[in-house]
Amino acid sequence: LVREILMSKTVEERFLLAAAMYEDAKELARIGMPAGLSDEEQEAYVFRKLHGANPIDLVNNGDA
Repeated sequence: LVREILMSKTVEERFLLAAAMYEDAKELARIGMPAGLSDEEQEAYVFRKLHGANPIDLVNNGDA
């Protein structure tokens, strides 16, 4: 039923829905963030929470 509902939407609607869900996930990741982090550290923290690794680690693992 969920798949049917989602697939009945236009590509643009599905894209916007996915973008909104990603932003929601980022907000949820920020809930457990330690206080006092710099802006750069905050971005790194959120990225690690969402993707399970640092960006450089993901790039390096792709080369293997």
